[in-house]
Amino acid sequence: MKAIFQKAENHWAFQPIQDPKIPKSGHHNPIDAFVEQSLREQSLTFAKPANRETMIRRLYHDLLGLKPTYEEIKKFIEDTNPRAYANLVDQLLASPRYGERWGRHWLDVVRYADTKGYLAGGESRAYPYAYTYRDWVIKALNNDLPYDQFIRQQLAADFLSDQPNDSDLAALGFLTAGPVFLNRKQLIIDDQIDLVTRGLMGFTVACARCHDHFHDPIPTADYYSLYGIFDASTKPEKFPLIGKPDENSASYIEFKKKLNELQEKVDQYLQSKLDFVQSKEGIEQYIKLSLDAYETPKNDFEALAGKRKLYPKLANRWRDYLKGKEKAEQSFLKPLLNFAKSTGQAETFRKWKSSDLASFPSFMRAKVKENESAELPDLISWYADALHRSLGEARTAKEKKGLLFAVSANGFPANIKLEGIEKYFTQKDRNHKNNLRKKVASHEATHPGAPPRAMSLLDKDNIQEPHVFLRGTFGARGDLVPRRFPVALSPNGVERKNYTRGSGRLELAESILDTSNPLTSRVMVNRIWKHLFGKGIVRTPSDFGLMGKSPTHPELLDHLAKSFMKNGWSIKKMIRTMVLSKTYRQETRKLPVKDPDNLYLSSMNRKRLNFEAMRDGMLQVSGELDLTMHGPSQKLEIKPYSKRRAVYGYIDRQNISPTLSSFDFANPNIHAPQRVETTVPQQALFAFNHPFVIERSATLAKKTFDSTATNPSSQVEFLYRQILSRNPRKNESMLAVDFLGPDAKLANFEDLAQTLLVSNEFFFTD
Repeated sequence: MKAIFQKAENHWAFQPIQDPKIPKSGHHNPIDAFVEQSLREQSLTFAKPANRETMIRRLYHDLLGLKPTYEEIKKFIEDTNPRAYANLVDQLLASPRYGERWGRHWLDVVRYADTKGYLAGGESRAYPYAYTYRDWVIKALNNDLPYDQFIRQQLAADFLSDQPNDSDLAALGFLTAGPVFLNRKQLIIDDQIDLVTRGLMGFTVACARCHDHFHDPIPTADYYSLYGIFDASTKPEKFPLIGKPDENSASYIEFKKKLNELQEKVDQYLQSKLDFVQSKEGIEQYIKLSLDAYETPKNDFEALAGKRKLYPKLANRWRDYLKGKEKAEQSFLKPLLNFAKSTGQAETFRKWKSSDLASFPSFMRAKVKENESAELPDLISWYADALHRSLGEARTAKEKKGLLFAVSANGFPANIKLEGIEKYFTQKDRNHKNNLRKKVASHEATHPGAPPRAMSLLDKDNIQEPHVFLRGTFGARGDLVPRRFPVALSPNGVERKNYTRGSGRLELAESILDTSNPLTSRVMVNRIWKHLFGKGIVRTPSDFGLMGKSPTHPELLDHLAKSFMKNGWSIKKMIRTMVLSKTYRQETRKLPVKDPDNLYLSSMNRKRLNFEAMRDGMLQVSGELDLTMHGPSQKLEIKPYSKRRAVYGYIDRQNISPTLSSFDFANPNIHAPQRVETTVPQQALFAFNHPFVIERSATLAKKTFDSTATNPSSQVEFLYRQILSRNPRKNESMLAVDFLGPDAKLANFEDLAQTLLVSNEFFFTD
C-alpha cells in the first residue's frame, strides 16, 4: 500500500486543479487555443469549418437528441446575423428537450431502472416511483441547477429541506433506485459506494471492500468509512408524497378506490394469519408444542413446528417465554408448568382442589373449583382461552392489570402487531403476501391517477461507527473506523474530519465538492466533453486512478474544470463554451496518419445516433412524437407503441429489452461510464423487420399520399424533406421515381420511406 501511495503522489489526477495560462493564439475561445497548441506540436492543423447544414444537425443531435426540420435548416442557412449560430445554441439550451437529452446521459451514470433486479420469493420487482427521480433529473438540468447543488440534493436532499412534500426529495432516487441484490444489505451499500465514487469522482473505491486496493491509494479502512455512511441511512416505511393530488379528479378517485381494494386484500391476509396466532386454538397449539418438545434441540424443534403447520420462529419464542417464566419466582404460568412436569397429574389436580388457590390466576381458581379432574390438554385449553380473551380486552382497557398486563408486555409471544406477523412467515406465506403486494405496486406504478412519491432516504435513529469486515465477509468484524472521506482525496497536512451530522451524507457531499478535491470538477467536464465530441479528454471517464488513461489535453482539462467551478458549476454554460469553439465546429474528415485516433482533435469525430435518438427521430419525422413530459414510465416494446420520447421508457433491470441490448443501451445493473458502440446484425434486422419501423414507414407513406404533392417527383421531395430534412439530389430523385414506378401504390411509398429511415444519413449526425 505504501508503494501505491508513493506512486499516487505524482499521478496527474490527484494533483490540485491548476489554472493554466491560456496559450497565445488568434482564437477567442480558450478551448481552441489549447487544442491548436497541441496540434502545432504534432504538425497538425484544424479541419475546415463544417457547413451550416451540418452544424445545425450536430447541435440538434447533441443538445436535444432530435433532428432539425427542413424549414429549421433552411431558416438557419439563410440567417445572415453574425450571431445566428450563438443564438441557435441559446435557443436549444433553453428548450425543454435539452433536459430530456442530457437527463438520459446522467441516467446511464446512475444505473437508472424501473425495477429492482432479481428477487426471490415473489416480492414485487417494480420501483413504482423511480420515474420521479428521472423527472427530477430532467427538471434540474432544464433549470440549470448548479452541479454542486445537483450533487448535494442527490446525496442529502433530506438534510436540505424541512418540507415533508418537497419535490427535491425525489433526488434521493440516486441512492435508492439501484439494484437490490436479493435484499443483501452489504451488496446494496457496495453498489452505492461504487456509484458515488466512480460516478462523481472517477475513483474505484469499491475494489477495496475485501483488501487494500491493488492499484489505487484506497485502504480497506477508507472503504468501510464510506460503508458506515450508507449503513446509517434507510428507506422510510412509505415514501413521501411529492405535492398534493387532485382529490376531486376522476382519475385519482378511481386510483384510490382500486388501491384500497388491493390493499385490503393484503391486510385481510395478514389479519387472517395474526388472528390464528392470537386465537384460542393458535395459542393452544403453540403452548402444546412447546411443552411436548420442551428440551428438543432447536433445529428439530423448528422442524416439528413446521410439521404441525406452526411458525418455527414463533414457536421458539413461545418455548423460550415458557422457560423464562419457569425460572421466575412468581408467574401466572407456574401452575401450568408445574402440572406439565408432575408425574401424577390426576393426584396433583386433587391436591389443588383441597388447597388454598390464592396464588393461582383467577381463571384457574374457577376452573379448578368447577372441574372434578383434569389433564394437561385441559389446562392448556383453559390457559389458551384466558390468554386469547385477555388479548382482546387489552386492546381497549384503560388500566391493565393481571393477565391484561401480562399479554400487553412486549415479550408475550402472541402480542404481535399486524405488520409484525410477517417476520414469522414461511416461504409459502411470504410468496402469497408478495403476490398480493405486487398487485398493489403494479397499480401504483401504472395507474395514471397515482400521485407521485419520492424514493427518499432518511437517517437511522441509532447510528454507530462502522467496523471493517475482514476479507469483506459480512459479520467478520475487524477494527472500528470513523465515517470520513478517503485519505487520498483529502488535503495534505490537514487532519481528516470525522462525519458527525447524522449519517454524514451531507458532509460527504461537501467533501466531494470541496475545491481541494481534484476529481469532481474534472470528471464532470470530461463527461460533458465526451457527449459533445464523441470521446473524452480522458478516455476512461470513470477511472481517473493509476490504471486509467491520462488526459490527451491535461491543461485544457484543468482550464475547463477551473472555469466550471468559477462559473457557478453551470452545466449549460460549460456546454455553450464547448459548442461555440472552433474545435467543435470542425467538419469530419479522414484522419491523418499522425493522429489515427483523433487524439489531438484535428477533426470532428463522426457520431452515430444512439437508440433513443434513433427511435425519437423516427417518431419525429413521421409526425407522431408525443412531447408530453414527465410521469410514469412507458413500455416501449408493447403494441400499440408509445409515442413518448425514449427517455420515458420503462427499463426492466432484470430483463433488458433485446432491442435495447442490440443498440448498446447502458447496463442498468451497474454504473455505466460510457456506452460501447457496436455494429451487429440485430441492428439491421431491427431496421428492416421491426414492426415499429414498419409502422413509421406506413405513416410516412400515408402522409405523402395526403400531402399536396401530386406527382412522383414532388412526392419523393416530400419524403426527403420529411425524413432527411433536405431536398433530394437530381440523381436521387430520378432513382426514387424509377423505384416507385408509373403506378406507385401505397406499399411502394412505404418501402421508399423505410429505405430513407434506415439509411446511414439518418443514423449518423454528420
